Amino acid sequence: MKKHLFSLPFFSKASKEFLQSEYFPFLKEYREFLFDIYFTALIPPFLDDGMGAKLGTKDTFKESMRVFEIMMDVQKRYGIKVSATFNSIKVDPTSQNLEIFIKHLKPLYARGLRSVTIPHYHWMASGRIKQEFPELFVKNTILRKVSRPQNYVDNCEVGFDLINIDRYNLRDRDNLKKLKKAYDKYKVPMSILVNEGCRGNCPAMDEHFELNCSSEVNELYFNQKLAQNTCNAWKRLNPSYRLQSGLMPTHKEDFEEILEYVQVLKLHGRTYQNVLQSSMEIVKRYANGSEFILPGLQKQFEMYNYDPKVLKMWREKIKNCKYECWECDMCDRLQQSARVEELVF
Repeated sequence: MKKHLFSLPFFSKASKEFLQSEYFPFLKEYREFLFDIYFTALIPPFLDDGMGAKLGTKDTFKESMRVFEIMMDVQKRYGIKVSATFNSIKVDPTSQNLEIFIKHLKPLYARGLRSVTIPHYHWMASGRIKQEFPELFVKNTILRKVSRPQNYVDNCEVGFDLINIDRYNLRDRDNLKKLKKAYDKYKVPMSILVNEGCRGNCPAMDEHFELNCSSEVNELYFNQKLAQNTCNAWKRLNPSYRLQSGLMPTHKEDFEEILEYVQVLKLHGRTYQNVLQSSMEIVKRYANGSEFILPGLQKQFEMYNYDPKVLKMWREKIKNCKYECWECDMCDRLQQSARVEELVF
């Protein structure tokens, strides 16, 4: 069983009751399984965030600093590295913006921040960040969709310390094998987001994050009218949606196979407390050796009581299906095998 494996989020609007009764006790008990805790941070020029957070008022800045202080306390108290996320792709990768970022990051670095996520290859290629912050651990953002082995190598060579690879790779075993070969040469750890639950290889994802990072949009993508034609419609109209989504395999033995290729598993949950709680449950289940790792899909399997033979075929097929749903009906076949009438309530 691997340790220091999960990159856990922090939900900025978590209540004090939740933090004291659930989150902090969880960190104390399961810290050896955590690689780090990543959190939303807003400093100029990053006034927006890929998850929809905004820095437009004095109160918002105050809130961002409150979260930062909580994270510094967590790092000191539990010995878990915390990582600030700066991922707005709407911030231009100019030299001027880089210097603004460096200026505002210095006070946080002085307070003990030693890990960040940034969205720009150019900034790393300039060498300025490592020059100003020699102890800083720098990750790329998942929004850049690094996927091919050459993409990984390019990011290694400009100094990123961890490479977030695209979640598409959860179902592309061929590409994971090539990425592992590149890892064996460069030894820069790879991370993959495993429980986002969005449509696999989503055609709307780039625009989704552009909208979340836009200063002209003041609500989360899922609450916007545009989303009624994408995520919300797919969930409502496609019975196989969850089976086709970007989720880590549910069963422990399939889960372990992914760990043969990647070193860190990034969990979702900066936006909603219930999603964070689901991510915490994943860590608990892995640490306790549970047969089922993802609680959401386990509930679905139990509810629909799929045909075991079809389920076994599905588990094998999705390892390398590459989300090419146009030529594959395996998820539909599994959903159609549901034997709900046999359930006993």
